[in-house]
Amino acid sequence: MKGHVADWRTRVYCVRIEPANDSPVIRLTAQPTGLKMSNGEVYLAEHGYEFSGFGASSTFASSSIDLKGIVQQGAIDRDDLMAGVYDNARVYLFATSWEAPIEHEEPLGMFFFGKVETTDEHYSVQLMSGIDVLSQSPGRSYSPACQWTFLDQTLDGIILPANKSRCIGPRSAPDGPSFASLKVTGTLTSVTDQYYFTDSARTEAADYFATGSIRFLTGPNAGLKPIAVKAFTSGVIQLQEALFYMPAIGDQYEMIPGCRKRPEDCLFWANMRNFGGHPHVPAPSQYGQVGRGA
Repeated sequence: MKGHVADWRTRVYCVRIEPANDSPVIRLTAQPTGLKMSNGEVYLAEHGYEFSGFGASSTFASSSIDLKGIVQQGAIDRDDLMAGVYDNARVYLFATSWEAPIEHEEPLGMFFFGKVETTDEHYSVQLMSGIDVLSQSPGRSYSPACQWTFLDQTLDGIILPANKSRCIGPRSAPDGPSFASLKVTGTLTSVTDQYYFTDSARTEAADYFATGSIRFLTGPNAGLKPIAVKAFTSGVIQLQEALFYMPAIGDQYEMIPGCRKRPEDCLFWANMRNFGGHPHVPAPSQYGQVGRGA
């Protein structure tokens, strides 16, 4: 049972979206006018968005909710959506009274910003309930490829937990490649499109940066999320997905190499002791075969 519920006669829904990065928090209300909470926070009455029906139960089944709206300046705009500013953001939904608004007066759920679909100037966001975490398998599974994430840090400063980055060994005594030693910076010397560009000063071997990531420090793409590198050959960088804005000659970037999760990759980094795969375990098609006599 809930400890407190909002007055049903003046009930209104509010939502707070907290990005995983340092971007500003978005506060919205379904009230026709903005609401100033008792703690001084203002929830904007941005027009052009709506919530789908909200459903919850007393079981461990996850709640479901969609956020639909029109991309606009001042609330959620297209640039931020497509640039991944809200990826994995935490979304808090609660009810309160428009007559005496109190932040989180009646909490309704905590969600994660999920898949975004855009059509023309409209968007729809699937908000995944926090209880969905309980439905994930906690154990390890056998796989011929390594299951660890290469390095222990991402270009946007996220420190990975130890159970995801064992590639480098224990943090107290790392014995594999380090993020600081492998991160490089450079400047674009030619641009083909939003997928292909070149830094002629790069002298690393072919495929060295493949499956790694790149993030721009200057230019129109500065500050946006890192993009995965698909291929690298003689200074030519090819991306897995297009940059949000067209880069230009002179744009500065930082980049780290990646790993294809194969045993030979661990051998290349002299890190075979931390290989997290099982390449010699037989596949189901092998151990499921019926034996034949001699």
